[in-house]
Amino acid sequence: MSEATRSRLARLVRRNDADLAEAALLVAAEAQPDLPIEGTLLRLDALADTLRVDGFRATGDPTHDGPALAAELAGTRGFQGHDEGDRVPEDALLDRVLDRRRGLPITLSILYVAIARRLDVRAFPIALPGHVVVGVGGSDRPVVVDPFHGGVELDEAAVADRVAASTGGQLAFRRSMLRPAPAVNVVRRLLNNLTRDYTLAGAHRDALWTVEVKQVLPNRLPDDHRVRGKLLDQLGRFDEAAAAYEAYLDEVGAEGPDAAEVRRAAIGSRARLN
Repeated sequence: MSEATRSRLARLVRRNDADLAEAALLVAAEAQPDLPIEGTLLRLDALADTLRVDGFRATGDPTHDGPALAAELAGTRGFQGHDEGDRVPEDALLDRVLDRRRGLPITLSILYVAIARRLDVRAFPIALPGHVVVGVGGSDRPVVVDPFHGGVELDEAAVADRVAASTGGQLAFRRSMLRPAPAVNVVRRLLNNLTRDYTLAGAHRDALWTVEVKQVLPNRLPDDHRVRGKLLDQLGRFDEAAAAYEAYLDEVGAEGPDAAEVRRAAIGSRARLN
């Protein structure tokens, strides 16, 4: 991803009307520098046009529009999730989801929201703990559909079950969980998935860019420095690793809960330069 593209992403996620599909494709462009972002956005326009030609009409009634959108995208077009053991980093790259029709809950939800936007259906991502779904209609009592599970409609009891399952019963469902997730939070969550999956695959160079992109977002965290330092260490870039650890310590202060551990890591990285 070029500096200009990263700046474009940082500006985009600050907007209330941000197109999540554009944001997701700006992330995907880091993994695929030759990705035609504008051309892929046109693919989404074309998909929405196809649904319209096939008879989809927004009614303004979420009890109709939500299930109808799910029927088209999951039922007719086959967009859905797969078993957890089958997940790969490509599941978080929107262009690959368009090609493969398989993805993570978050990328499938981004797809639903993007197509809904192009069909004049009011829809938004809902970032439940451990699982992203889509709300259709108003944010007070939205119709909730789960793109990962075939677009099934979820009542509040089903949402509560999802929350309990994903948190091991540690969190109880609250209606405030159904509020629209800000674009910047969705993008960070998308990047968190990529960081995890690349790291588990041993693809540390790819995991590194996911952290560096998080660091240009408005909701960057001090811990991004620490994670970046660890990845740089694994790549043998010890001087940069030490600087990243030290940047973390500058932000959390000497009394941070893991300050002593990170300070030792910084010293170790500098020692490897000798």
